[in-house]
Amino acid sequence: MTIGIVAASAGAWIWKNYGKAVTDAAVGAIKEKWEEFKWNEAAERYRLRIGELYGTLRVLGSPTPVSLEGIFTDVFILDRPTAFRRFNITRLRDDPLALTAGNKRISGLRLITLPGAHRLFVLGKPGAGKTTFLKYITLQAVEGKLDKIPIFVSLREWMGSGLDLLPFIARQFEICAFPDAERFIEEVLKAGQSIVLFDGLDEISQEGNQRARSVRALSDFSKQYHSSQCVITCRIAATDYVFEKFNYVEIADFVDEQVRVFVHRWFGDNCVKRDKFLEEVTKEENRGLRELGRIPLLLSLLCLAFDETMKFPQRRVEVYEEALDALLKKWDAARNIQRDEIYRKLSLGRKRQMLARIAAETFEQGDYFLHQDALEARIVDYLKRLPPTDMDEDIDGEAVLKAIEAQHGILVERAWRVYSFSHLTFQEYYTAKYIVDNAANGTLERLIQGHLTDDRWREVFLLTASLLDNADGFFTMFRRAIEGLISDDETLVRILQWAHRQATTADATLKPVAIRSLYFSIPLARRVARAFESIHIRERALNSASSLIATHHSTITYAREHDRLRAAEHDLGVHLRKARSPALAFAHAVSLTHALEPDVDHGRGHDSALDLALDLACRSCSPGTYAYFHAASLRNDVDRMIFLIQNDLAYQRALARTLVLERESGSNWSLSPKQWKKVTIYLKTNLLLTECLDMAYVSDRSGVEENLLLPPGI
Repeated sequence: MTIGIVAASAGAWIWKNYGKAVTDAAVGAIKEKWEEFKWNEAAERYRLRIGELYGTLRVLGSPTPVSLEGIFTDVFILDRPTAFRRFNITRLRDDPLALTAGNKRISGLRLITLPGAHRLFVLGKPGAGKTTFLKYITLQAVEGKLDKIPIFVSLREWMGSGLDLLPFIARQFEICAFPDAERFIEEVLKAGQSIVLFDGLDEISQEGNQRARSVRALSDFSKQYHSSQCVITCRIAATDYVFEKFNYVEIADFVDEQVRVFVHRWFGDNCVKRDKFLEEVTKEENRGLRELGRIPLLLSLLCLAFDETMKFPQRRVEVYEEALDALLKKWDAARNIQRDEIYRKLSLGRKRQMLARIAAETFEQGDYFLHQDALEARIVDYLKRLPPTDMDEDIDGEAVLKAIEAQHGILVERAWRVYSFSHLTFQEYYTAKYIVDNAANGTLERLIQGHLTDDRWREVFLLTASLLDNADGFFTMFRRAIEGLISDDETLVRILQWAHRQATTADATLKPVAIRSLYFSIPLARRVARAFESIHIRERALNSASSLIATHHSTITYAREHDRLRAAEHDLGVHLRKARSPALAFAHAVSLTHALEPDVDHGRGHDSALDLALDLACRSCSPGTYAYFHAASLRNDVDRMIFLIQNDLAYQRALARTLVLERESGSNWSLSPKQWKKVTIYLKTNLLLTECLDMAYVSDRSGVEENLLLPPGI
């Protein structure tokens, strides 16, 4: 392809067309130079230069740049910035999804071509992809995808140059060898044949009134060259300026489909890594990582972390710390950005300490959303307690809050004067950090005694175990608290004692604690079997779980045929609801068994009581079913668990054999609904302990495990 053809496809006709006006207006020697000027070659040189400048980007943490076009995932734009909307904070606490309700999302690339995009002020969180978006538009324009000459302006570089705006823009065209670049640029701007992309208003320092002066200059520029399209990007927290006739929009967080596209492009042809990443990130235990991946900067960090080992660190806290480190210091430092710091004297350690205190106090109270006044008060309260060397005496809480939001994006304005941590994961991490840092003041005891059975605190428990230098004392308190859940119930203690005796006398290679969990599941399984045996509409006294399931399916079909679907499903639903507590308890028993002996042989087929117990607890679900069953049990998704039970033949066979196990146990334990709830919580907290143990440093790991499921007092 010749230079002329390439240039023509990149809109070189615009250059020549408006260059003619410059040529006609020129006189003397300068006119001769314009007449001899090679427009196509100038356009091609500019295209190549733009490709060199903006065709690649350096990903934080990666030693080599990556192709922007190869990795770019189209952003979506919200038509109304969420921080501008007014919400009652009580409503947000009850319904967080109300924040995004009513907002229209539109493709960023499509938005640029619409009439309403002639003046755009694009807001976004740190790492949301604002700069990448503008660079991609620039590349698209020079490749002829937009019939406009693109002009990309880094506002930080412009302010640092000491030049007025038009001479700074003209300097970018020096590669084209214009006789007088400024005259040509002005002609194009007046004619409306350009799209000017001003990046990073928030990166201009406020010292010496620099940002205010830049705002005036941008405003004057947009008025003078009203025919040309202008786009300005800025972090959400730095929007205390008004640009007339600009539409304010916001870059939205990634949705699942954008995450998939980004991951596909990141890993390219490596399908194995790509598919494995997407499989791992969707697992329930990686909820926090999945949440971080809504921000492109943090998603790229996740891809880097996964790239070498094809798995995420088991201690997810490592990924969280890297993400927070990027937001607190590395992201700006990597781009040589020195921001204003109203709290300049506050060290990085103090910032982390302040965020941890705020997170712990608000999470304890169940506050995910905070009024700005309340948050400012917490900031001021913390800063006033510091020595004078760490903070100025005159503390402006609002200014500090805005600085934290603009510079780090860890606290963000969700609606007008309503704040939260940008990710729940960050609030959970900093809560755990506060607990660990203040363990000498009893925070570990308060965590265990106050929140052991509260699902909302599960991730905080895991993070706390990960952060402790030595978790021996933590697990000692943990086990005592678990024992206290059932120590006052004679029947449950007797079940534990029986399971312990069986484990002590059993001839097996499994760990005693795993055998205890297997035997403990026997009476639970029998109760679940009874619940399913009661699910019949026409037939009674079914002995086989598999025939039971087949029969009730045919019964529902029969009911449909006779227009009795509602009555049949209602009857069935009543019985399933009765099975709720036993199903949950047995789910946690099976989950605990797998956690304690993940590599147990599922193929055992002997007839001893131990082998039958192994068959029940370890073969009860097929591997695929078990994974979903476990996740459903953690979410208390009983309907999903029952569906999986009903459609897993191995599980059905295991339930049918529990009669034999019950006869061998010599007991027929009958538990009240209150006891079933207690058993469910007891097993669930034991399972949580094992998950914490997987994350923790302890001096005697096997000793902690062997103390699980022991009767109180042993």
